[in-house]
Amino acid sequence: MRRPTLSLALLLATLFVTLAAVMARADEAPTTLEQVNARLDRTRATLDEAHKTLEDPNLHDGALRLLRERLEPLRRELEETIDALTPRLAAVEARLKELAPAENKPAEAKPAEQPAPAPAPPAQAKAVPSPPARPASPPPANKPDPARLEAAKTMQAAPPPAESVPSAEAAASAELVEQRRVFDAIDATLKRARAMLLETRQLSVAVVARQRDLFAKTLFLRTNGLFSIDLWRSARADAPIVFSAATSFLADRATNFASRVESRRIEFVLLVALILLALPPAFILSRRVLARDHGGQKPTPIRRAAAAAWTALVAGVVPIAGAAALGAVLEGFDLLDATLEPLWRRVFEAVARVAFVYGAARAIFAPTHPDWRVIDPGDRLAKLAVRLLTTAAVILSITRLIEQIEETVQASLPVVIVTRGVGVMAVAALLLWTIVSLAPRRAEAGDEAAATGRGRDWLMVVRLICELCLLLILGASLAGYVTFANFVIMQVAWTGAVAFLLYVFVVVGAGGAEHAFSADGLLGRSLINGLGVKRERLAPIGVLLAGVVTILIWIAAGLVALAPFGYESNDILANVRSAFFSFKIGDVTVSPSAAITAVGLFLVVLAAVQGFRRWLDTRLLPLTRLDVGLRSAINSTLGYAGVIGATLTAASSLGIGVERLAIVAGALSVGIGFGLQSIVSNFVSGLILLWERVIRVGDWVVVGDEQGYVRRINVRSTEIETFDRATMIVPNSNLVSGVVKNWLRGDRVGRIKVAISPHPGVDPEQIRDIMLVAARAQEGVLRIPAPQVMFLGMEASGFKFELWCYVEDVEKSSRVRSDLHFDLHRRLSEAGVKIAPKTEPPKTILELPELDKLAAAAAASALAIETGIVQLASPDDSAVDEPQAKEMERTKAEA
Repeated sequence: MRRPTLSLALLLATLFVTLAAVMARADEAPTTLEQVNARLDRTRATLDEAHKTLEDPNLHDGALRLLRERLEPLRRELEETIDALTPRLAAVEARLKELAPAENKPAEAKPAEQPAPAPAPPAQAKAVPSPPARPASPPPANKPDPARLEAAKTMQAAPPPAESVPSAEAAASAELVEQRRVFDAIDATLKRARAMLLETRQLSVAVVARQRDLFAKTLFLRTNGLFSIDLWRSARADAPIVFSAATSFLADRATNFASRVESRRIEFVLLVALILLALPPAFILSRRVLARDHGGQKPTPIRRAAAAAWTALVAGVVPIAGAAALGAVLEGFDLLDATLEPLWRRVFEAVARVAFVYGAARAIFAPTHPDWRVIDPGDRLAKLAVRLLTTAAVILSITRLIEQIEETVQASLPVVIVTRGVGVMAVAALLLWTIVSLAPRRAEAGDEAAATGRGRDWLMVVRLICELCLLLILGASLAGYVTFANFVIMQVAWTGAVAFLLYVFVVVGAGGAEHAFSADGLLGRSLINGLGVKRERLAPIGVLLAGVVTILIWIAAGLVALAPFGYESNDILANVRSAFFSFKIGDVTVSPSAAITAVGLFLVVLAAVQGFRRWLDTRLLPLTRLDVGLRSAINSTLGYAGVIGATLTAASSLGIGVERLAIVAGALSVGIGFGLQSIVSNFVSGLILLWERVIRVGDWVVVGDEQGYVRRINVRSTEIETFDRATMIVPNSNLVSGVVKNWLRGDRVGRIKVAISPHPGVDPEQIRDIMLVAARAQEGVLRIPAPQVMFLGMEASGFKFELWCYVEDVEKSSRVRSDLHFDLHRRLSEAGVKIAPKTEPPKTILELPELDKLAAAAAASALAIETGIVQLASPDDSAVDEPQAKEMERTKAEA
């Protein structure tokens, strides 16, 4: 395996060097102002030519694309020029400030101090068209300065100054003038480059606008239906003319080609023969390289994705490299003129398309390697899928090539539509074949070959996509939108290619990053051995890096998937919006399409946030040392932020800014103050609970007479699961403003108190030793703080002792207390210590003398009140008549 791989690598390296030598020749960056201005002159000529080209109203998409490709290098060159001149201008300006610190003063204020004009500047400054320099005018020769004459008279007696002082001043003055001229030259060139950069960007915008208009007109061009008799009649009438023009064009190009290569025919034939002879060995080597061996073990997802990428690369690189080498030869011999270059570009695109589709199909379905299949439909369907996809790529490539020839010879519209329609119907037939081939798979019970490791039947997904595409293609073709049907086919193919690359990069990139930072990975071992990183800290780093890589790959895939639309996407949305009505509410325009877009943006942003929350909750946070409460707080906060962000995004798409939302919130404040006060209070209390974290998910709390574990902190309320397995819903405001006992707030250490009351005759020292030994014998009791025994009371009925000990986890306190009771009972029984019986307090009996006489008197009084006769008698009065005495006896007996 190593020798074929090495040979293929050498072949690819040789082809790459050849292409680099022929095609990749970079211009040297200019270093002087003369070179910069020469480049700007060439840029000016190119921009003028682009302006003239855009004046043509009949430009096609290819010409606009070429014009845009010509403007893009100009933009980069101008940006490089500006980046190169800006620091040079800053350096010259700094030097000017050093030479003339008082430069900000008017030059007329010191005419006598200005030196004479300096000699001519260097050649590079002379060649630049710039404004004249700004030296100050020297004083006239015939009018000497009085101040200078007075100074000369004063210094006549002094010795003459040294000759070096005037020479230094003259050199400084000369440098000042020269730096000014250089500054003006660089400044003028820099302004010119910036103006041309702005013009280039405006031209690019104009080209993009023309491309959008042309795409909208072409894509939604409606003609007669593909099955219309008039369309085929017109195409049949124009077909001979188009065929004759195409034959003449190809014959003329062949003659021109032969005349150009006549002088160097031998060299050309030898190079082409060398390329063609190198292809068969390269194909043979690529087939040997594609052999996969997993050593009898099931390949991992990373190895399967890496093998798929390698298969697609090796299967497609040989024909693409051969076509590129042949194109380099044609370019080197100057055989591609303005008419053959687009045709050769279509040929190269056809080879690349077929090679990539073939390689990707073999990578996904692996006809000869069932264990390496990304999607396993079985051996028969795997081979069929590779054939169908390759055939579809060939049909699309041939159709595009024929369309290019028809565009070159200016074929009529019916001929172009029929050619495109034939290609569309051929692809539709392949889609129908695919649907029919996948239909029996639904009835095969127990067949799990079509399902991946996660149990999803991707073949049914593929079949559903094929059915939708077939309906859309047939409907558009029947309605006369053949160009739109062809566009749908091309975009579905492009999206499939992007999906394959997305799978490969996500699995290989994210999985590779996670494996690299594992304990067995290369980077993981280096971090452990070199930096002393702990093993348990590597996993969060790998998962976090894998998440970042996945997000970046998804973003890149989205941009690549939309790349074929580019300028076209806005036109499609504009055409769709034009089909709906709209109305205005104040300054906001509302339409069904805008509402659907807003809802879609809301769902997309919310789904993205929910996916990120799920990834955090299941992948990253479990690998950290964060407790369950903090993880739940982070998850809930992200959920709230996601809803708010999705709402703001949807509102922004409707044209509702944050300032309008603030006005609405102010209007609703009155209603919130009255009707929604409790809801807002609970919501704010929920946020306080999440961030203050006085109560966290998993805490053991006591609220009133109930206690249990906090299971969830919601927007309005908190769910507490009691020890009876019942769920208690408590408003968040009650938890914030009320009294809540949290057993797990600071730490999980808890205290246990066990009280006993032995009979009074026991030895307190013996009881203390028994209780301490029992506490130390329990595994759940902490040694520090040490258990303690408290002697709390001595009474006639018994002594009172309490054992205080601590447990590491307060949730285990009930079990430890139970074990302590069992152990203490056993030890006290063995020591002969009995628990004093609980004595009831003595009852107090109140004895009243002569209770019988009082009861009789009370009964007599009651009888007298009833009969209306009140007779007062002393207790010792015996004068009571007989009926009254009998009645009193009866009343006494009843009492």
